Amino acid sequence: MTDRNGDGLWPPAFDFDEISIVPRVASTLLHRAEADPAVRFGPVTLSVPLIASPMPDVCGSTMARALATQGALGLLHRFCPVEAEVAEFECAVRGLAAVPGPVGAAVGVTGDFLERFDRLYEAGCRIFCLDTANGAHVQVARAIERIRAARDDVFLVAGNVASAETFRWLEEAGADAIRVGIAGGSVCETRTETGVFVPTPYAVADAARVRRRALIVGDGGVRKPADMCKLLALGADVVMVGSALAGTDEAPGRVIVVEGKKFKIMRGAASFSVQQELGRSDPEYIEGAETLVPYRGPAAVVLQRYLAGLRSSMSYLDARTLDEYRRRATFVLHR
Repeated sequence: MTDRNGDGLWPPAFDFDEISIVPRVASTLLHRAEADPAVRFGPVTLSVPLIASPMPDVCGSTMARALATQGALGLLHRFCPVEAEVAEFECAVRGLAAVPGPVGAAVGVTGDFLERFDRLYEAGCRIFCLDTANGAHVQVARAIERIRAARDDVFLVAGNVASAETFRWLEEAGADAIRVGIAGGSVCETRTETGVFVPTPYAVADAARVRRRALIVGDGGVRKPADMCKLLALGADVVMVGSALAGTDEAPGRVIVVEGKKFKIMRGAASFSVQQELGRSDPEYIEGAETLVPYRGPAAVVLQRYLAGLRSSMSYLDARTLDEYRRRATFVLHR
């Protein structure tokens, strides 16, 4: 066993609740609305730097449309037949502004991924997420190579990774944006089943240290606006959320009532029931949980809360753009 720095000491990791942002300058913003967190993400500019996770209980066509109209981005999940995902994409973009890529879609890296990619591309999709648990894998690099050989005008999101070394490897493999964070999600059981886990804030900071070109997508454990603020301040370009949107009206699934309180179901992509729906009647290995999340009403309400929190945080740091926000952000560690 060797340590990373060669000095016998393991670098201490930190999670969301162990760090806070410290304002060190006087703000000149007269109102938080002067803060503009817009970010260019491939063919689109997001006015809200937030992406819906491509999970079966988070992002279908209704969610993707809702996010597009609010300036965020939805990635349609891939846990359905090819024809169904294409139909979901066509439904999601129907009637939206004629801008390429207002909605993205997930594909895998094995099996029918090329057919799925081709069909979605022909339907107009230009933002693709190579959706797999371990982004630092030769199969991901091969998938990127094959897709690039077929089409050179797509924006590829890949991942997940959780270290500077694997981020750099995937960046060099050709990913345009990389999901950073492993086992931080509320329905991910990779941590308990494998021992593999890196707190998402620490992983984002590690990736930002070595990033040359690819955008950083902070992915895992974002449960409130402050979590998004911290990831963006640490170096993420956008954040990916799951449970925060899974309880909204636009998320797939119906509202259920338990002891007078409203909930919606959220399942991990590797959960038992999702694998059953994919035809695996008796899954050998399960790394996803199934849980209930509180009902939160329209997705627009959630997005506005996150946007308001971010703009307010930016105003504390006298930051009118995300670049200024990152440059001026300092942190304190508390344990």
